[in-house]
Amino acid sequence: LVDGSLQTPAFEGDVNLFGAESIAIHVAGCANCAETVQWIQWAEGSLLPNVLGYVLPSVSAAHLDKKVVDSYKAELLAQLTHLDEILLSKTFLVGERLSLADISVALDLLPAFQHVLDAGLRKKFGNVTRWFQTVVHQPVVKDVIHEVQLCDKVAQFNQAKFNELSAKHTTRHAKKKEHGKPAPKPKEPEADDGEDDGKSKDPFADMPKGTFVMDNFKRVYSNEDTATKAIPYFWDNFDSEANSIWYCEYKFPKELTLTFMSCNLISGMYQRLEKLKKNAFASMILFGTDNDSTISGVWMWRGQELAFTLSPDWQVDYESYTWTKLDPKDEKTKKLVNEYLMWEGDFDGKKFNQGKIFK
Repeated sequence: LVDGSLQTPAFEGDVNLFGAESIAIHVAGCANCAETVQWIQWAEGSLLPNVLGYVLPSVSAAHLDKKVVDSYKAELLAQLTHLDEILLSKTFLVGERLSLADISVALDLLPAFQHVLDAGLRKKFGNVTRWFQTVVHQPVVKDVIHEVQLCDKVAQFNQAKFNELSAKHTTRHAKKKEHGKPAPKPKEPEADDGEDDGKSKDPFADMPKGTFVMDNFKRVYSNEDTATKAIPYFWDNFDSEANSIWYCEYKFPKELTLTFMSCNLISGMYQRLEKLKKNAFASMILFGTDNDSTISGVWMWRGQELAFTLSPDWQVDYESYTWTKLDPKDEKTKKLVNEYLMWEGDFDGKKFNQGKIFK
């Protein structure tokens, strides 16, 4: 019993365990546990959400929001790019033999290889494909998943198929309802276009809009030279009465390992804050190298308090960072903001690795 809830799967033996990962590691009697665990956690926490976010709508098993699906696809392909580089000189992820790390990552990639990674993409990620084929053809894996049929053509969302699957799902739930209480007729599902239906209140509705138009700044930042156009535009138009600037730092730098995994923390945070984009902008930067990195960033949004507290949907990641409100009139603030907008500068001695923009 953990936090009042029974955790499954459960293992009883020389030690009592809950949680699939801990049980698998114990049963496997893994060597190099630290490396193995990092791959398992990355696969479950960062890789699998992108795989499912891309695959499920593609096979018509989930609503289609093209912008969101494209975002998941881009993140997945970026992850595969980094993984391909790692596997350039390696047969397996940890050590010289098949490990639980290989099995976990390969099985989380399985839906992608079956439905969206066609021959062209498999060729592009040749090292990943070679490694994946090696793993799934190991007897201990093949006995469970059998022969894997690789994708011939990228699956495409089909509204009719989605409606059919949704109807079956609704019917199954209706049968579980108490006898004599008919379930309401399900509304015809429609593809999600990602737009707000207007019924939920905008968390920023009661805040003054001010004179700074975030979309105009984003347009200049995206299309014009950062140093000569975007930065002057920002400082000429920023309305500090209606907006605020914040600096954040990741609290747990010692837990950061491979840089591409660290970068996924930023990407995952951005995905979960999708509906904040309209009223916010950020530049997050990963500094350092593998096993010696830090994450920090500059954010700006409407209002004078932390924006994440305005919606429960925005509170998943922000507590992993320290947040400092900056004074827009301070020259140190201007220097810091300019460096993060340009991805150039001394950064107090930190070595720039890569950055991501939230806009």
